[in-house]
Amino acid sequence: MNSKKLKFFHARPLFYGFLALLLGISTSRYVLGGDIKYIIFVGLIFLAFLVFCLWSKAFKTLIILSCALMLGFGWFFVGESTFQGKVFEGTCQIVGRISDDISYSVYGDSANVVLKDVYINNEKEKNISLTIYIDDQSDFSIGDIIAFEGEVEKVSLFTLGNFNNYYYRDGTAYTSSVDASNFVIQGNSIKVDEQFRLKVKEMLYSNMGEENGAVAFAVLFGDKTEVDDNIYQSYKTAGIIHVLTASGLNVSFLIGLLGFILKKCHVRRIYNLIICVLCLGMYVWLCGFAPSIVRAGIMGIVLLTTKISGKCYDNLNSLGLSGIIILIFSPLSALDLGFLMSFFCVLGIFTISPLVAKYLNKILPKIVADSFAISLGASVGILPFVASIYATFNWLTLFVNLIVIPIFAIIYPILFVGIFLVFVLPFLGFIFTACGWGLSFVYYVAEFFGETVLISNLQPFDIFFVGLLFVFIFLISQYFMANKKVKVFCCSGIVIISALLGVFYYLPVNNLKTSVAYGYNYSTPIVVLTNNEGKSVIVDVGYSSYTKNVLRALNVKEISTAFVLQKSSVYIQTSREIGVVNLIRADGGQGYDEEILIDYDQFGSVDGFDFVYRSYQNRLIGLEFSFDELKIFILRDLNQSSEALSFISQENYDIVILGKHDQYAESFDNSKIMTYYKNSLATSSFVDNGNMICQIKGKNFEWRCLD
Repeated sequence: MNSKKLKFFHARPLFYGFLALLLGISTSRYVLGGDIKYIIFVGLIFLAFLVFCLWSKAFKTLIILSCALMLGFGWFFVGESTFQGKVFEGTCQIVGRISDDISYSVYGDSANVVLKDVYINNEKEKNISLTIYIDDQSDFSIGDIIAFEGEVEKVSLFTLGNFNNYYYRDGTAYTSSVDASNFVIQGNSIKVDEQFRLKVKEMLYSNMGEENGAVAFAVLFGDKTEVDDNIYQSYKTAGIIHVLTASGLNVSFLIGLLGFILKKCHVRRIYNLIICVLCLGMYVWLCGFAPSIVRAGIMGIVLLTTKISGKCYDNLNSLGLSGIIILIFSPLSALDLGFLMSFFCVLGIFTISPLVAKYLNKILPKIVADSFAISLGASVGILPFVASIYATFNWLTLFVNLIVIPIFAIIYPILFVGIFLVFVLPFLGFIFTACGWGLSFVYYVAEFFGETVLISNLQPFDIFFVGLLFVFIFLISQYFMANKKVKVFCCSGIVIISALLGVFYYLPVNNLKTSVAYGYNYSTPIVVLTNNEGKSVIVDVGYSSYTKNVLRALNVKEISTAFVLQKSSVYIQTSREIGVVNLIRADGGQGYDEEILIDYDQFGSVDGFDFVYRSYQNRLIGLEFSFDELKIFILRDLNQSSEALSFISQENYDIVILGKHDQYAESFDNSKIMTYYKNSLATSSFVDNGNMICQIKGKNFEWRCLD
């Protein structure tokens, strides 16, 4: 047989090597942790490549892919260990510099900042995600070096199976909080890049207003922290949130502008390349090395290099090279949905768009056909990740992009050039004003299309569906060089497998067990109890997204009753979002319709759970539950007297949840103990084990990490 007929794939070692490295890093935690589903998934992919490489005698490719996969498994732990912070107990002495990464709460009473150049107890440490409670935004300034005393919590990279990419991107290994009146400003040290961004922001805001100025700033630098919530939601619902991310559009324009100027100046090719690389590097630095702009920057440099050297530019190898470089320096970016969306968006454009454009060009003008094809390719490429982040898909997204992308293709160059013109000649500020009109029009478009009924709710994709989707995309693309019959056969096989998996995935499973789940989020403990009838209650709801993730991880579909134990734990909006009807508390009401007030030591019952708020000498100690022959006690987050502990420990509880008061563990030596800090007497601790669930059958206790 002719060897050419056997060659279905071109050898692209950089691209396939990147995919293998990405697969190794992203699945390492699950494969080495014994997760059968991920072991099967990785095993099937490796087996497919093994069969193909042996059949086509591509032994070098097999070796490269195997080495990249093995490197990925180990590289995950390198990334995790280099990020990990320490555990600090009690009050610490903290010194750090407030960066320009700042976001304010809806009510304006707090600000979340990234504290850099941090010292904790006189030792240099990683960044802190710091919440500052303020009276006014003038309570601090960017660059302020502040000193204060406070508790420091170590950040967990994984919460309920979700990767906390915002911590990893910012290098914030810790969280803390402080009142603005309780820190001392020791000086100010603002960095050059921060000064530049502040100057640009000032120019934009003064000429465009805060709303349009924040959008323009996001378009230029990818920083969306100050974009108005209504605008952000409209962009997200309409499916054009990607325009607020610095990526390929920015780099393409910058390269085109520099190329035009340098060509007019008759600059030699090698110096042209050097200048472009330096300018791209500076722009990537100003954008904070966000994965999307780094990827676009590297691909831009590769494109320039191939043009100068006379080599052929291969888009997949270029994409793979940029991915490898990012993952080598930032291994856990493989788990960052922003990173994944950036790469698979481009991959969707490379694989799907040419095929779609080929057919659309027959019936539509070329510019319309190509735009529609690019929009479709990008949308399909990011679909699995959109399902994980936004949970909705607007079917009019393709048409919205046809309107919006050309507008931004005009606005961005004007904004970019305008920065330098207005900086030198401030009276040219009307340039930004005109851009503001364009951004207002885009907002109206996004708002109009965002209110359509053609919006579908998406469920997060199972890992097998994600794999099958991208295999299908690859098979229909130009990179799978087989005849139509072979393509149809292979694609039909993928569709059949997907259908069978879908049937299996949605089969009802009866896995009801008595369980106690315990987790922590921003100093707020959450406990979810489930009885063997499938009824659940929650103690101390937390922030909305975290609480929903807890319930999703526990497969809890409905929860009608919430209990308040910790004094400051009422998040009424979260309670309403998760469907809570009854909000039970014993320390005085706050005027909510859902509240049911109960006295100390008064017994109650709801959905098969008997409960009582235990007190000693009219002081609340904690909350007791009895259900399914199980008796548990949740301690209130307050210091307790030895008499109170002695009184309550006489009950002989099966499980006791002590939270941060792990020093009381010895009082409950006959119970299974769950704490926040690591404790030799505790069965599990949040710091050591993360979010935990204990499943009980009779007197058998099975402990499992939810993270």
